[in-house]
Amino acid sequence: MKTTTLLLLTALPVLAAAQTPEPAAPAPAAPKLTEAQVNNVLSQLEELEKQILSLRGNTLTTILAKLRAAMASDQAATSLYLECDRLVNSERKEGTKSEGREREKQMERNLERKGGGPGAGNDEGDFGLAVRFGLQYLILTIEAHEAKDEELKKMVPKLQEYIAAVVAAAPKLKGRAYNHLSGAVSGRSPIVQAFQLDRYLTREGWSSQPLNFGGMYNETIFPLAAEENKDSLPGLWDARINAEAAFRKENMPEPEFILWTQIEVPSLRWQRAKYLYASGPSPIIAMADMLKLIKDNPAHADAPAWVKELRLLVNEASPTAPSTNLEKPTGI
Repeated sequence: MKTTTLLLLTALPVLAAAQTPEPAAPAPAAPKLTEAQVNNVLSQLEELEKQILSLRGNTLTTILAKLRAAMASDQAATSLYLECDRLVNSERKEGTKSEGREREKQMERNLERKGGGPGAGNDEGDFGLAVRFGLQYLILTIEAHEAKDEELKKMVPKLQEYIAAVVAAAPKLKGRAYNHLSGAVSGRSPIVQAFQLDRYLTREGWSSQPLNFGGMYNETIFPLAAEENKDSLPGLWDARINAEAAFRKENMPEPEFILWTQIEVPSLRWQRAKYLYASGPSPIIAMADMLKLIKDNPAHADAPAWVKELRLLVNEASPTAPSTNLEKPTGI
């Protein structure tokens, strides 16, 4: 036993040394340049930046011109789609020309058989129209990516026009057409892949989903309106809810749509009231909307949670609550 204890005591310093981490290597010192070298490099970078921005602008201008030209008709849009698909899925994969032609013919046959050609109005929708809408939103997304904050505000009317046009065309955007438009501004789109546009599809404050009306309003329209004109927010929220309801009515079986209106519409209207309470022109009116919504939908699954939320807001705004900057609610 004494021998074992002695061995352990002898080994402890060695074990402790083995477990002690090695000191971190000092960070390499930053290189020192002469003033002349600094000025020389910065001057070259300035010239290179101008050249890069010029080339980038010219490239985007050319691409946007092609995309806009393809929006002229359903036939032009479909032709561009087939051309891009052939390039991406045949030529770039080193397929033979005959394989590329066969793939293109097969896609054309599929469009004709499934009613995806121009003017189609069946359960597969109008594919050419869907491609045109996809091109329109792709162009808007690229423009948003390149826009400065002030310029983004000017794009709101274009975005609202797009939403209105898509909602009006909802009966033709079903099946294959709906699926295409859903992914028209994503990395899986042949048009996006052909023109290598992946890096132009993301921007803070902009949705890249062509059928996500909620995202368009939540990310772009509402925040900009909150800065510029709070009084417009209630009407914009109504437009957002109505747009989604009108589109879904044309793209859902009637029983499913009725269920959607019973469950989702009250939830959207609660989101509206909460947003307007926090960011709208009148917290008082927003609280009144919350109370009315609960009264109109007492059987809704979220009604108990709504009651708790509104009770908390009322207590916070009561005369006996700690002083806040919120207007005190009276006469709800």
